[in-house]
Amino acid sequence: MPRFSYEDADKYGSSGGRGSFFQLKDDGDKAFVHLLGDSMNDFPGYAVHRVPIGDGYRYVNCLREAGEPVDVCPFCAEGRQDPELSKVYAKLFIPLYNIDADEVQLWERGKAFFKKLSSYISHTPNASRVVTEIERVGKKGDQKTEYNLYEKRGEDDGFDIANVKDDIPEVLGGVVLDKTAEDMEYYLRHGDFEDISKKDERPTRRDRREDDSRVSRRTPSSRRTAEDEY
Repeated sequence: MPRFSYEDADKYGSSGGRGSFFQLKDDGDKAFVHLLGDSMNDFPGYAVHRVPIGDGYRYVNCLREAGEPVDVCPFCAEGRQDPELSKVYAKLFIPLYNIDADEVQLWERGKAFFKKLSSYISHTPNASRVVTEIERVGKKGDQKTEYNLYEKRGEDDGFDIANVKDDIPEVLGGVVLDKTAEDMEYYLRHGDFEDISKKDERPTRRDRREDDSRVSRRTPSSRRTAEDEY
C-alpha cells in the first residue's frame, strides 16, 4: 500500500531517514513557500522500506496494508533474515512552491510532522494561496530539529496552484520506487533491482502525459535516496 491518510499514520512505522529536495540547513533558516494543497487529503503518507542500492539507499513502497500478514510484502517478510530491510517507515513528501527559488520542490518529512502539518492546514483556509513561512529550529546535525509553519497574513501574491500542478513530481514511481513483489524477490536474490540502471528522472505529471511509452504502474512500492537533513 503506497499511501495512507493522516488518520491512519499511527498504523505505520517510524519516520525513517531524513532528506528532501527542499531543505533548511541550519538553525533559524527560513523560506517562504506555497504549500501545494488545501487539505490533508492532498498530502498522503507513504509506507516505505529503506533499501541499499549501490553506494546509497532508495525508498521502495511497502506492499502491505496495516494489519496484513508480513508475507504480503517480501521486504517485510525478510525481517527474519534482515531486520533493517524489513522496517517500514512512514513518510510525507510535501509538494511546495519555493518562492525564492521560483520552483516546485518536494519536502520529505517523517511521521511526527503529520500532526503539525494537519494543525496548520486546519487553521489555514485556502492554504495553497497564502504565503507560508517555514522556520528551522535546531542546528545542523541536531536530531531534535523541528520546523515551524507560519501564515504570512495580509500577503497575497496572486499565486494559483493551477499554474504549477503539471510541475509537481510524481512520488510513487519517482521519489519512491514502484516495485512489484516479483521485483522485490529479484532484489533479495541479487542485491539489486533488475532495471535499476534505468535511473529515475523524477517524472512530473507533464512528463507522464508527454511520454506514453513509460511502463504503466504496477503493484505498489517505491523509494529514493536523500541527504541527511538534521
